[in-house]
This record gives sequence, structure tokens and C-alpha cells, in this order.
Amino acid sequence: MTRRSQRPRWRMPATGALVAALAVPALAADHLDSPSVQAEPAADINDLYAFVAPDDPAKIILIMTVFPQAGADAAFSDAVNYDFHVSRMADGTDRDIRCTFEAAGTFACAGPSGAAASGNVGETAEGDSIKVFAGLRDDPFFFDLQAFQNAVGANPEANPFCALAPDAGGNGDFFAGLNALSIVLEVRKDIFLQDEAANQHLAIWASTSRREN
Repeated sequence: MTRRSQRPRWRMPATGALVAALAVPALAADHLDSPSVQAEPAADINDLYAFVAPDDPAKIILIMTVFPQAGADAAFSDAVNYDFHVSRMADGTDRDIRCTFEAAGTFACAGPSGAAASGNVGETAEGDSIKVFAGLRDDPFFFDLQAFQNAVGANPEANPFCALAPDAGGNGDFFAGLNALSIVLEVRKDIFLQDEAANQHLAIWASTSRREN
């Protein structure tokens, strides 16, 4: 994973996942980054989740969380592009979805095949082939810090996690009680896939980048 320190040109990716039409859930995690990334918390990606909608196998759920340890006043940035990158492995075609936010507290998401939805932060918006929620949510990532410290010998010089209090979250989960800003998409999977293709795999990753004026 790379980080660019020049603020006007940064791009912060979350590790990708390769799934067979999302037959099984996939996720990638990244918490507590370097100081240069922490300076832009609204663009700091925590996690990426991708799975088939539990109530409709024809739809895919994509979730990006940003802003580690977000408080009640945390907000998405109107200077940032929030991108879900979906690559169709059958032919290498990219079928990305981009979400942007405005200072007034509104958002807009647009993707392939006319998929689009817009609304207010904290509310769910429905559009053509897509449903979107954006707002503050409990951080769903589970991390047993005490077990991690036991495994690595709890040496703060070996890993910065070792300097943290292992019972911060309680119940063995360091992130319990912590919040993150979440972008949750429910998308019809046929906008990503070719029905006739033998290869039904999708490569999925997420990134944030500076919006151009």
C-alpha cells in the first residue's frame, strides 16, 4: 500500500479483493495510518467490505468506511472523491462508482449503466439500480488488541499498536464503541457483470483522491 505525502495530489487506496461474483464476503482493513494520512481523516480509509445482499442475491453491498474514531461532528470532505473500483475480470473493464459530498451535507453517487443516487448525509437515497446511505456508523471492524500484543510480544518499538491500551474497546474488541463515516451502496450486480462471460470474477478496491477544481 502506497501513500503520497504531497497534499494536492494524494491518493489513498484500500487493499483490493478478488471475488467470484461475491459468492463469499470480502473485506480489507487499514487503521491508524501515518501522520501525513491522519492529517486528512475524512479521506483516510478504514475498511472496504463487499458481499451479496442477504435479502436479494441479484444485488451487491459495497461499504467504505473512513475517518478513524469519528466523532459526532465528523464530516465527509467536499474536496475528496470517494471511489469504489470494480474491475470485471472477464475482459478487464472497469465499472467504477464515485461518490462526492458538498459542504451543505448532500452527496451524489454515480456509476456505470446510469446507476446514480443523491441525497442528504444521514439518510438513504434510492436511484436507478443503486441505493446509498452515507453517514456516521459504529465501526464494524473487530480487532483483539490484547491477542495481537501477546503474539508480537507487546513491544511498542515493533509495532505502534503495542503502545495502545488493549482494553480500550472492551469485550476483546479494540474498536468496540468507536465510530466511522460509512458509505454503503446496494447495487444491482448485473451492471458489473456480463451474463455470457464464463469468468464471473470481480476485482474490487476503494480509493480517495483530491477533487479537481
